[in-house]
Amino acid sequence: MREVVFVNGEFPHKAHTLTASLNVDADLVFDGGEVYSAEDGLEVDDYLTVRAEYKSRVLDLLGQAFNGISDTCGEAEDERLFCTLERMARSGHWRSLDEIETWLMDRGVPFTKQKWVDIKQ
Repeated sequence: MREVVFVNGEFPHKAHTLTASLNVDADLVFDGGEVYSAEDGLEVDDYLTVRAEYKSRVLDLLGQAFNGISDTCGEAEDERLFCTLERMARSGHWRSLDEIETWLMDRGVPFTKQKWVDIKQ
């Protein structure tokens, strides 16, 4: 499975990641994960899922927002989407799941939001 990493940071009491990938249904999934220190034993993942039928809309909107960047990446739609997301990640766009959520909402892209919590005590 291909994954784009936007953030992968270590802080004194937690690690934070922000990634994008495709799930088994070919939906675009953004995962904002927090793993807290071993003493806390807590892992929290927040997910934003854009269903497969809206991925082309996301790709078009990214192309408009970033001066046609998606037109320079391969032929298959998923390949172009991930190429665009990788370029965005390298340039420092979208440092949090809240930024992605706001971007999607401002452009009327439907998504679902979920939280997963694992307590390891």
